[in-house]
Amino acid sequence: MNEIAKNLRQLRKEKGLSLRALSEKVGVSHNTLATYERNDVVPTVTIAIKICEFYKIPMEYLLYGKKVITDFDDIELLKIFREVDGYSEADRKIAKKFLGKLVRNVRERLALEGEIYHSNN
Repeated sequence: MNEIAKNLRQLRKEKGLSLRALSEKVGVSHNTLATYERNDVVPTVTIAIKICEFYKIPMEYLLYGKKVITDFDDIELLKIFREVDGYSEADRKIAKKFLGKLVRNVRERLALEGEIYHSNN
């Protein structure tokens, strides 16, 4: 079984969905979904995107069974983000709000510092 087939089955089982229930959620026939899980057919990119959007996962998770992040400079920050990514949706939402506020505050501070610098020169 390729990774896509295995990952599709695992994701569906984790959500406790039947093929028919998933079919209704993503707009793909249950027979087609079954062919993906049996590794008879690989989903098209369009359908893979629908499935990823439903499960709220990146495409690489569907392909490889893990999230691949390669362009991160701060490994400690990456570890924190990976941990938070495993939290419940409600806790991730709180983390996003907090980080959004932090980013806005830093931008505002940098803008003010820039204004002070330019007014002194």
